[in-house]
Amino acid sequence: MIGLNVGSGQRKFKSGEGFKWVNVDSVSRPGHEPDLLCDGSNLPYGDNTIDYFVLHHVMEHFGCGEAKHLIVEANRVLKPGGSLLIFLPDLKALATRWLLGGIEDYIYVVNLMGAYIDNEADRHKWHYTPETLIHALRSVATWKLILPFDWREIPNGDFARDWWLYAYEAVK
Repeated sequence: MIGLNVGSGQRKFKSGEGFKWVNVDSVSRPGHEPDLLCDGSNLPYGDNTIDYFVLHHVMEHFGCGEAKHLIVEANRVLKPGGSLLIFLPDLKALATRWLLGGIEDYIYVVNLMGAYIDNEADRHKWHYTPETLIHALRSVATWKLILPFDWREIPNGDFARDWWLYAYEAVK
């Protein structure tokens, strides 16, 4: 099986027996060295060749409508039955907890605006609710189904499971 961790940044997935992860990013810097340096919307893979396409904290780094090229590319390279997995900050959960005094300003604002390190790509430019994410997925590609991710084990998939995240799976 082959999985692409697109926009891998500092969260690289490791390959293991029977499962190869390719960490893809358009930026390489210390601590962010991808296996493949390229634009995630123009990958050097054939149609219907990939089992998993992961966008882990990636879509929020694109402006309104700008992530559609990633979705189209995911749909192109995924095998029939392959999965696009998307992990995003849940701004409703964050805002609710922040307004109730349950989290510090820092945690709320970093998830809202991004953790700028030294690259403009670190900033968050747009956010989704589950409804707007599903709309974005359906508006540019055909999917067999789109559901909340069930958090099943995927070999060496280092998925963050923080309470302020939500995850969706689109199956081709």
